[in-house]
Amino acid sequence: MSAKNNKKLENYIRETTNRLRLIQVDFADQSDQTRTEYLCEEVERALKMVLPDERNEFLERLTARFPTLNFSTQPILEEREAKGSSTIEVGKLSDPDFLIRSLLEIAPTLSNDQKKNVIKSLQEGELEPQIRQDYSDESIQKLKAKLQLDDRQSFDTNRLTEMIILLVDFVYRLEPLVWNTWRKLSPRSTICPPGDLKNAIGQFMYNDSKVSREQVNSDLKELQRLVAAITTAVGRVGGQFAKSHLAKFSPSEISALVRMEHKSVLVSHEVKCWRKYIELADTLTEDTIETEIRKAIVDYVESLVKRTSR
Repeated sequence: MSAKNNKKLENYIRETTNRLRLIQVDFADQSDQTRTEYLCEEVERALKMVLPDERNEFLERLTARFPTLNFSTQPILEEREAKGSSTIEVGKLSDPDFLIRSLLEIAPTLSNDQKKNVIKSLQEGELEPQIRQDYSDESIQKLKAKLQLDDRQSFDTNRLTEMIILLVDFVYRLEPLVWNTWRKLSPRSTICPPGDLKNAIGQFMYNDSKVSREQVNSDLKELQRLVAAITTAVGRVGGQFAKSHLAKFSPSEISALVRMEHKSVLVSHEVKCWRKYIELADTLTEDTIETEIRKAIVDYVESLVKRTSR
């Protein structure tokens, strides 16, 4: 027996020993016969996980840990075999299909510790079950085209899943922030969320979902248009506000307003212009400036969203 197999057997003997001691404690108030029967049943279950050529050693080393107990496991197994249990052919032990079927048959009877031991053994033998991936070749090709990646390279599906998680988290955080900002800018605007985007994305992931790709894409497009419009408006509104301010407070504009009013020969034109400037400046408060900026943003956003929605 190799050192690796011997270590695995030793670990399994240790696990079985712990389970047997728990049975002794749990059934301490039962009769010796009842307690022995439970112990033997546990040993039988443990034997099913041991290779045939290691079972004798398994029983010997297990018995050495419980010298006062009499495991009548072997007679029980022989009795069952005499009643009709067929002897397993040596060749079948090398048949993967047979071993898989046998493992599936006893799986419901295994404890959680035994199941963990099976999984650990499979992992050590490089037979770790892989997470099912349902990415079609067509969807992978589309994604590679979007990302402008080399078609010859393969995706790491775990990294792809992680990237999906990051992008979904980005959308979930961005979407309420953008719509709440827009509501504050324009409470009465007809531009509003088309639906529950977070719920639509979550439902779309299921195979039998009634949420279509077109619906999710439409909701995302609405968010995209609003984000683009607000971002563009912030860059443009400064220039628009500057033009509006200059048009209202420029010397030429003030002079033109003064000339349209009643003339007084006792007051010079320059004094009249200064007075008109002071009059107009009194209306220039923080609130009026903020209102004008908000209005400029809202007007630009609504105009841009309506154009891009056509």
